[in-house]
Amino acid sequence: MDLHIQFNIAMILAAVLGEMVSFFFYNHHSAWGRHIGERYLLAAIISDAGLVVMLKLIMEQYWSVGGWEDAAILSLWLSLLFACLEAPHVVYNHNSFTHFFFHTLHKFSIMFVMICVLFYFRHY
Repeated sequence: MDLHIQFNIAMILAAVLGEMVSFFFYNHHSAWGRHIGERYLLAAIISDAGLVVMLKLIMEQYWSVGGWEDAAILSLWLSLLFACLEAPHVVYNHNSFTHFFFHTLHKFSIMFVMICVLFYFRHY
């Protein structure tokens, strides 16, 4: 497999908007919990950059995106993959499923935004 990634404005914009989604998703006014965990901004930006590179690779070589519907389907499949990998954890209390569900929804949201940005701004 030849790994050839060209960086462009869409990748930077996707990482920034993905981090904005994370910031608004896990702020202190969220309905599913006031304090889920502290976010370290540098680690979050590095993780977002890695996620953007992986999503771009998937979009270029394995999954063609033709619109927001394809972006939603790809995000759904990747979120289900995350859910299957993350699901067999210990249930600490009655809110564990709620936290798990919204954490998976968060992954869907940031991937959907990133994929849409990578698709719609691919020529910039």
